[in-house]
Amino acid sequence: MTNVIDIGGLFSQSLTLIWRRKFLWLLGLLMGINGLVVGLIRPFLRTAVPEQWLSLEYWLEMVQSGSFQLPTINLTTAELWRYVLWGSLALFVYVVLFWVIVTVAEGAIIGAAYEEAEGRPSHLGRAVRLGLGYLPRFAAIDAAVFLPVFLLLLLMMAVALADTAVIAYLTLQTQTETSTVITIYALGWLCVLALGCCIPPLTIVLVWYRTLAFRDAAILGHGVREAMRHTRQVIRQHFGELLALAVLLYGLSYVLGWLFSLLTLPVLALTAVPLAAGSSSLTGILATGLNLLLSLLVALLKGVVHVFTAVAWTLAYRELSHHP
Repeated sequence: MTNVIDIGGLFSQSLTLIWRRKFLWLLGLLMGINGLVVGLIRPFLRTAVPEQWLSLEYWLEMVQSGSFQLPTINLTTAELWRYVLWGSLALFVYVVLFWVIVTVAEGAIIGAAYEEAEGRPSHLGRAVRLGLGYLPRFAAIDAAVFLPVFLLLLLMMAVALADTAVIAYLTLQTQTETSTVITIYALGWLCVLALGCCIPPLTIVLVWYRTLAFRDAAILGHGVREAMRHTRQVIRQHFGELLALAVLLYGLSYVLGWLFSLLTLPVLALTAVPLAAGSSSLTGILATGLNLLLSLLVALLKGVVHVFTAVAWTLAYRELSHHP
């Protein structure tokens, strides 16, 4: 008979573990590193961009007048390409670094939670070493799992480019009817839109599968192919339980994340004027400090939610994979 997860007991065990091992909170903070970085730089955005760009009225007036006045940029073509090249390189490095930090942190939480469940006390150094050890397999799993999304994006680009090329060719033909050009253009971009609508649900399913495959590789020590094959078996055997757990955990994470973000709204409203005055004044310094502290608090709360979700998935998969 198929083993049934006691979700209440699972949640209680997860909460007890993350309360007993508070170093996991730091790992949860690292899992939400992108939100933390955005929160920390938000108070300084007003000094980094023109003040009117942050005003909704400024953009509404521009739309109503129909005259879009872009800022004057005194750059040569070579300078512009250099900025584009270095900006793209910096973005690539940031994305790779962000992925490594988040993946190692998740692996560390998985390793620590599994060892605790097996009766082996864990600590931060041990957990990080486990996370680093899992990184090559996790990278290969990510590459394999998200390949369909990559191929779908390539197909969207190919359809868009083909549609644009056909429209350009037909436009040069004097005998082509305007209605024909419009129809082909609309059909092409409808195909792109239809393909784009497939990406969100496909990504959700793949993230769910990736979450379980990570735990299969870490808990059972499987290689990449074996982990992906065995994960599919576990999903087939326990689909209802895993789906219910996914709805509960992802729904809880979304609701709590939304509520934590609401905590920032009153402070942002109260400190908007001091921040606009700049950080040179005393009120501006206090407003900046208050925003930084609030960003850290919200990031920590969201990090605890990340930890709870990761630990719950780990304990659940440990239970199901040991009870086919």
